[in-house]
Amino acid sequence: MKKFINIKLFFVVLIALGVVSSCDDGFDELNLDPDAVTSVTPGQLLSKALISSSRVDMEPRTNYFHAFMQYGFSGFWSGTNYNISDGIVSRYFNGMYTSPIKNIVFLIEEFKEDTVAVNTVAAARIWKAFLFQKVTDVYGDIPYFESGRSLETRDFTPTYDSQEAIYADLIKELREAKAAFNPDKDGVRGDQFYSGDIEKWQKLANSLLLRIGMRILKVDATQAQSLINEALSGVGVMANNDDMPILRHTDNEPNAFEFTLGDQHFFVHKTLVNHMKVKGDPRLNIYAAVHNEARGQVISTDTTEYIGWSFDVDDPDETARVTFSIYRNQETPFFHFNYAQVEFLLAEAAVRGLIGDDPAAHYEAGIRAHMESLSRLPTSPTVTAQEISDYLMANPLDDPGDPSDDTEEAQINKIATEFWVSAFLFDADEAWNNWKRTGFPDLTPNPNTLDQAVNSDSPGRIPRKLPYPQAEFVSNADNVRAVLPNYGNANDFNTAARVWWDVD
Repeated sequence: MKKFINIKLFFVVLIALGVVSSCDDGFDELNLDPDAVTSVTPGQLLSKALISSSRVDMEPRTNYFHAFMQYGFSGFWSGTNYNISDGIVSRYFNGMYTSPIKNIVFLIEEFKEDTVAVNTVAAARIWKAFLFQKVTDVYGDIPYFESGRSLETRDFTPTYDSQEAIYADLIKELREAKAAFNPDKDGVRGDQFYSGDIEKWQKLANSLLLRIGMRILKVDATQAQSLINEALSGVGVMANNDDMPILRHTDNEPNAFEFTLGDQHFFVHKTLVNHMKVKGDPRLNIYAAVHNEARGQVISTDTTEYIGWSFDVDDPDETARVTFSIYRNQETPFFHFNYAQVEFLLAEAAVRGLIGDDPAAHYEAGIRAHMESLSRLPTSPTVTAQEISDYLMANPLDDPGDPSDDTEEAQINKIATEFWVSAFLFDADEAWNNWKRTGFPDLTPNPNTLDQAVNSDSPGRIPRKLPYPQAEFVSNADNVRAVLPNYGNANDFNTAARVWWDVD
């Protein structure tokens, strides 16, 4: 008998078929014969969305965000000289929308009335907020309310929504998702992070509310304070490294940095290397090593031999590259939201008087947590308890022998700089966002961009927003052009190109 297939469902299943055996929610039972496809589960869609979130093209994250934050250098990177490359600009935008966002939005819309899948849908709403905050913090106004629904609506020209309106809805989504969890229903299916643990998802939602609260501090201090208070209530925020959303990769679904680092085994930047040397940071010989050649073998982890890549051509030749064996490994897990960053946000909130806690306690907890989390990487690199204690002793938040540490600005500088160090390699986009918000670490822009020979698109300034893909001006021209007045009436790195919350 002839089988009839729902066209919308058929296309979604084609998306979901990208998931392979690393997913644990019944994919081995999914019939690949298109004549036999009759259903797809919310667990399958969530699993696919979580996996694809860590496999969104890493090229823009290194080419732009790593370059902007002076983590490293590759001769291929246009971001080093602040040049616009549409091919790179578009890859983050397209990668986020075409796979993880499409799957997560379909899951929520298709199963929102399903009383059995209530916990999976709640988790999906939290992850939707996570993904969209990433995209809007990079581009500003973006398609949001109408995005990811083209299979249902047949509308391929979604309206661009204001970042302020998007943020308001992200807050609503996180609040409603937290409240929707029901321990009497099926657990979170397809959960690659927490194996269905509802409380950990609620902690993630609160941690995102904390991040949003700190992000909007300069544009809505009252709501920021309310969000911070809310985040710390109930189950609270992430409390240890086991609460982190980590995607564990396999050789079937390998770490996305495998390709990027294999193609561009980049040097570590002088700014990062020298900072970590001065601080006596034991993470330096985990982040970087001297290799015998690009993509070659490690020949030294003696940090005294490390020379970072420099803007100054008269400096000594660089020697330190990102550690290939750790970060290029197929099974390198992806840390989506490091618990240490929660502690650094709390430390800053305490310094600002937004919470009554001891800022030094959160500052130290963040450093300790990040150093300990590195043991989860391939080769199990370890920062010993003694090394952690020594580092904390040498780098206190408020050095009693240094009166300059007593100021709020000085302490926020230290906290944000530790945030920056901890965001290597996975979270360069978050380091960039935190730098835009706080102004720290105090980075000197590439001075060569002032030279006309370089032809920089942002001379003497680290860019603060990525332009929109040129394809949007062909396929969705009216909508993308409508928001350009918010960014200096141009689609480039001009001085007015800043996202809504990025104010002085």
